[in-house]
Order: sequence, then C-alpha cells, then structure tokens
Amino acid sequence: MKKKFATLLLAFFSLLIFSCASGPKTERADLFYEENANLFKEAALSNGIPVIIKNIPYEKNIELRVLFWGGASSCPKGKSGLDVFTFDLIGESTQIIKERSARGRYFPLSACLADWSYCGFGSSAEDFFESLGFFSAALFSPQYSRDDYLKKEAAFATQAISRSENPRYELLDEIQKRLYQNSPYFDGIYYKPASRVSEYDIEKNISSLLNANRMAIVAAGNFSYKEQAEKGGKKDAKAGERLFNERAAYLLEQLEKAFGSVQRSAWTAPTVPPVKLGAGGKAALHSEFAGADFYSALCFACPARGSYDYEAFALSTLALDSLLARELVERQKAAAYCGTGALNSRQSAVMILAGGKNGSSDIYELIKESFKGFPVGAELESALGYYKNIYVSRVIGSAQNAGATLDQMASSLFYEGDAKAFLERPKKIRAATPQDVASAFEKYFLSENSLFVLLTN
Repeated sequence: MKKKFATLLLAFFSLLIFSCASGPKTERADLFYEENANLFKEAALSNGIPVIIKNIPYEKNIELRVLFWGGASSCPKGKSGLDVFTFDLIGESTQIIKERSARGRYFPLSACLADWSYCGFGSSAEDFFESLGFFSAALFSPQYSRDDYLKKEAAFATQAISRSENPRYELLDEIQKRLYQNSPYFDGIYYKPASRVSEYDIEKNISSLLNANRMAIVAAGNFSYKEQAEKGGKKDAKAGERLFNERAAYLLEQLEKAFGSVQRSAWTAPTVPPVKLGAGGKAALHSEFAGADFYSALCFACPARGSYDYEAFALSTLALDSLLARELVERQKAAAYCGTGALNSRQSAVMILAGGKNGSSDIYELIKESFKGFPVGAELESALGYYKNIYVSRVIGSAQNAGATLDQMASSLFYEGDAKAFLERPKKIRAATPQDVASAFEKYFLSENSLFVLLTN
C-alpha cells in the first residue's frame, strides 16, 4: 500500500511521476513527430474556441474534453473542489447519461488541476457522436434536482473527511499551505471539510466556466474506424485518412452547433507567484493517524513544462529515483519507498517523497547525503541512454491511448501554446547531454532553498 504513495499523490496535485518502462529505439523517437503530426486537425469555432482533434487509428474509443483555463487557481476562497463538484453533479444527474453509463456505453470524465479543469466523456468510437449530444445537452441544460445536490454534497463531504484522516493527504495539505501560502494554488482542487458549496455557487460557476475566452476543446481516439458493414479486409491508409477528415469535419459542425453561441467575456488567468521556499526550511507535523509510520517530503522549485531545461530535469529525476531506491530503500532500509514527483503547474515544485516505519534514522540527512552519489562523468554518460529510453517510451506510449494523449495535448496547449508540442519531446530528450542533466540536478536539487516536512504520530 505504501508503495502506491506516489500514485495517490497524482490525484492530489496534478502529480507527474517519472517511472520505468521499456525503451524504444532511437529511430522511433526521431520519427515520432512525423508519424503523428498529420493525425491532428486544428480549427476554431466562430466564437474563437480552439478545437484540436487527434486521430489514433488503433484505439477502440474516443474521448472528448472541454478545457476551462483557471482550474484550482481560479477557485473562490472557501469553495475548494467547486469545479469537480459542478462537473460531477451535472454529469451524474442526467438520466440518459446515468443509463448509458450503467451499460458501459458512456464514461463521464472530469478533473480539476492546478491551472485548468475539464469535463468530458469517453465512449466507443461508434457511440461517440450520439454521446456528444447527451454530453452537450447536460452541460448547457443541467437537470440536477435539490435531492441530487444534497446527495452529491453529502458524498463529497464524506470523501473530504476520509482524506483529512489520511496521513498522506495531511502531509500534502501541509506542503500546499507552505509552498503556496500566497498563491491562488492554495486551495481549489479537492472538496475539503471546510468547503461550503451551495446550489447558487454551482449555478454561478457554470456561468463563469461557459466563457469562450477561457475554453478549448480537445478530442482523441479512433476517428477512422470502419462501420460494422465495412469491417474486414485489408487496411487502407487512404480510406482511413478520408474517414478521419470526414468525421473531424462533422465533429466541428456539431461542436459549432453546441458551443458556437457561447459568449466571450473578459478573463485573465490569475497571477501565480513563485513557490514559497526558504533556506533549508523544516517543519514537523503530528497526526494521530500516522501510527508507527513516518511520511516525509523534501521540496524544491523546478521548471514547468516548456522550460528550456525541463527534459534535462526530468532525466535527472530518473537517475535520482534509481539512486534513492538503491541506497535508502534497498541498502540502508531507511524507508519503505523513496522517489521523486513533480507538481506540474505554472510554478512547479519537485518533491522527494519517503516513508516507512518510524525509527531513529534522520531521513532528511540521509536524503541529502545520498545526493553525493548522483552519477557524474562517464558513469552518468553510460546510464543516460537507459534513462532516455524510459522517458521517451512514456511519451510515445501516450500517443496510443486517448486519455493519455489528451493529458499531453492539454498540458502542451496550456504551458507551451501548442497542443502538438509534446510530439517534439522525444527529440529534446535525445538531445540532452550528460552535462545538461548534471547541471539540472545541481540547479534544482542542490539549491539552498528547500522545504522539508516530516509527519509522524
């Protein structure tokens, strides 16, 4: 259970974990952009809402998300979890959607991240356009009742209490308070015990979200599927391209009908100050729910996606993960788990997470001491190809899955201004030199400014 700590963190703070995977060949990385760029269609509705469509010929499903810039950074004070509450209430209170979801023909999708939130749906490719009609109707004409609201509020309140009694979330909540004390990220992603979200707040939020100036629409999946009567026979690339073009054009028509009348209003993304870090800051936190275990995080500022040294930084985390696991978990047995995770946002932070049975070892000093073992020179050069394969495989693998592709598209669109920007990442990864990686490690992990939080009973 403890080894799943990093996975739990992903749900809390748009956490990105750099983990192991099989390595593709260099040639595949070099061709990644060329293989995928022509599978995109980009357009804009009459009101300016960008629409980006990605065809994935070997997927069975199609997913669509409506992105709303702002996310946690735009959440009103004291209304943490407002966007997810809104999306869940809208989607799960529509009778036809509930029926189709129960039959596995419609999958509601929603999340609130640091800088944007989204709602959408997934379905089989054949059901996609019919499902689109139900989704857009629910978004523009919500059908929830007073009882629906009360049931949802009770469910969210129960989840909030459960999280508040989980030491992992207690640790992360403390980190959030300290890193983002004067930031709009301070609150917003999850419903909390102190949240007070009324039906009026829901209505006001829907009105605020439906602003063409803060919206984008992304879709990915198999738009070149064959109809039942056409199945079988040899694959025809030109026929697949024709089907994609036709269905992308039809999707734009349907989106124009549903979203083209959304008005544009003035909206500016909140200003987000840098993460709040002091010189070697430390904090001790006590929780009755920690039992005999300890939970800790050593935090540093780090680059956001799109920064010139982001790929080199990510590669340094892979090398550091290997070092921490070998030294602190396997050899010294000072922790049950120890690894890195990046809080992905406009003002990002990286955490070294460690936990296990509470003992006499000073985990902070052990982590800092382990930094001396970071590979350099010939040692780093010989291992770097392996780490590049791990990282490249994650990016290439995402292109075959609709949900993972939409994650990449949204992040690339927000942080780099181009939904296709992630297609260039494999080349950037391959271009990183051992010196680039070593410099990124020194810049971010050997910084004087840090925050260490230790949670125990």
